[in-house]
Amino acid sequence: MMNYILNLIDVKYKVLIQNFISLFILQGLNYILPLITVPYLVRVLGPEKYGITIFAAAFMIYFQIFTDYGFNLTATRNISLNKSDKNKVGEIFSSVMTIKAVLCALSFFVMIILVFSISKFRIDYQVYMFAFIMVVGNALFPVWLFQGMEQMKYITYVNIIVKSVFTIIIFVIVRNPDDYMKLVILNSSSAMVVGIVSLILAIKKYKIKFFIPPINAILKELKEGWHIFVTSMLSTTLTTSGIFILGLFGSKEIVGYYGAVDKLVKAFIGLFTPITQAIFPHINTKFKISYECGRNEVLKFGKYVMLMALIISSCMFIFHRPIVLLVCSSKYASYSYILKYMSIWLLISVLNNFIGVQYLIGTGKGAYYSKSFIISAGITLMLYLVLISRISYYGIVIGTIIGELTLTVVMLLFIKFKIHGQPKIS
Repeated sequence: MMNYILNLIDVKYKVLIQNFISLFILQGLNYILPLITVPYLVRVLGPEKYGITIFAAAFMIYFQIFTDYGFNLTATRNISLNKSDKNKVGEIFSSVMTIKAVLCALSFFVMIILVFSISKFRIDYQVYMFAFIMVVGNALFPVWLFQGMEQMKYITYVNIIVKSVFTIIIFVIVRNPDDYMKLVILNSSSAMVVGIVSLILAIKKYKIKFFIPPINAILKELKEGWHIFVTSMLSTTLTTSGIFILGLFGSKEIVGYYGAVDKLVKAFIGLFTPITQAIFPHINTKFKISYECGRNEVLKFGKYVMLMALIISSCMFIFHRPIVLLVCSSKYASYSYILKYMSIWLLISVLNNFIGVQYLIGTGKGAYYSKSFIISAGITLMLYLVLISRISYYGIVIGTIIGELTLTVVMLLFIKFKIHGQPKIS
């Protein structure tokens, strides 16, 4: 069926479509499988124990972003531009994996200090210790290599098999609130198995020989990844810090209630991740040909993706209560407005991907994207700290939407006044 569909598509877009389908399945598993388990887990574990697992996952995301260091974009771009040069691919691979290993060790050290220094963390220290395995698995997972080589189908198969098996196991062994630790271990083990198997597959498939890279190659990757790393970390502030700060100020039950609905929000936004990831190497190649060529591709894809975002966000806004009732049960119905108003965030965030990632990074102006995020993330974090302590989870919704709107405005101002040669702004 897939080959039949591809035969109907223009040859120049076949690789793009193949990678989109693979990424859609790959990313879809990260969001669809949790949607299958969430209705079961929120009922079996209850808000408090489920809230512990949600809070731990939110905590670990900071370390995942740190160990990724923007390589999912920068290394993808470098691999895509040098995929015919086996030696260069080997150098990029060795540099990225070396940096990831160091950052992973540093992350573990920092996590240990935080967990045993803060009493709220120390109570559940075992949860964080096991949850960190997910960070290691994520660091080992070379999705950037397969994406840069535009051969995503291999790791897609690995993900389908491993994550489907672990999802089934969740239903078998997680049976009551006391089994919350088993859920953490299963989720982390799944990430670790995927990471190890994919890494072995990458080395064998592309005949890569790991070596200690020269310092200049490591510094080059660090320099290129810096702006994306800053952007990714600040992006996490806009999307994840709300739950983390809510966990610091609120109860585990509140985190559980909010986190369950937040899973739905992330599932809907996750529909767009494979699209934007698949077109990123394609648009980068077009910008390499000419500015006009790349700009036209951004506008062309942006038009269709934004239409899709408008349709999905409208469905979230209108049918928020039935969706929450279906997935999470009537106990969570009063939290359905979160899904309703976060539909606004979805629409704006998809727009910001095309402005920031596809256009600014595609044209080599990633520094402006980072600066925009610094401003918007600062405002978002300030709103979180002020509002969550006063109005609980209402503050997450307000802060997130205002922060995303700020990001849009600031990026457009940079494009108008800095990039297009208009009068400079201070």
